[in-house]
Formats: sequence, structure tokens, C-alpha cells
Amino acid sequence: MKRNTLTSIALMVIIVMMGACGNSAWDELPQSIQRFVNEYFPFGEIQSYTTGQNGSVVSIKDGATISFNTDYAWVDVNGNGEVLPQQFVYDQLPATLYNYIESMEEDHSIYRVRRSLHIITVEFLDSAIAYDENTGTITSGSLAASPDGLMF
Repeated sequence: MKRNTLTSIALMVIIVMMGACGNSAWDELPQSIQRFVNEYFPFGEIQSYTTGQNGSVVSIKDGATISFNTDYAWVDVNGNGEVLPQQFVYDQLPATLYNYIESMEEDHSIYRVRRSLHIITVEFLDSAIAYDENTGTITSGSLAASPDGLMF
């Protein structure tokens, strides 16, 4: 009887400690970032979350790295060698850009998407395209050894 009680107490302590450890990086995420990660990377485990003067970065274990600006809007979604979720591509890219990518039959081959003020850059395995939201133009390029990895 005494042994069962000790075992039960030890088991309870372990359960409480596991719950306390939890995923503290997840708990640190702002609500809007939690929603974004839940929607597009629901099976990923948060490896880290950092904030800085220019925004936040979420790293998913064995998966994507997502950068957000100070308003919690994504600015860089890098699959780190894995293709990005189709739902993200469909939901987050402008229709004109998505339709162009779909016409190329590359909508399931996107490894990274970045956006700046009005330019969205989409990276495939060995090429990239840039979409200017102001003009609606799409420019093709290659991934080369330049500082940002792009040559247009």
C-alpha cells in the first residue's frame, strides 16, 4: 500500500512538472501569431520565438521559420528546405500572383515567400519570381550567389 502511494505521488509530480514545462515558446506568442501558426502550420512544434526592434521570428522545429513585422504581419516565410503549405500560398498571395504560379504548375513547389513594401518574392527550388503589387508585374529570376540569394 505504501509503495502504491509513493508511486502515485511520484507520478503526479512528474505530470505536474511536464505540464509546467509545456511549450513556453507557444505561450509567449501573441494571439495573432498563434492563429497564423495554427492555421498554416498546425502540426509544427514551436522551437523558439524571439522579438526585436523590427518584429518577431518564430521557428518551428524541423520546419519553417516565420518572420513578422511589428504589426504581426508575416514578412518572410521560409520552409527551410520544405515546401510551404498550399493553404498558406492560396490564402496569402494576391490572386494575380497565385494564378500565375498555378499556371506554371508550381503552386506545390514554393519554398519561401518574402514581402517588402510592395514586392512579394516567391522562391522555388532554383528560381524565383517577384511580384510588384503597385504595377502588377511579375519578374522571373534565378537563385544565385547574391547577398539576398536572388538575381532579377
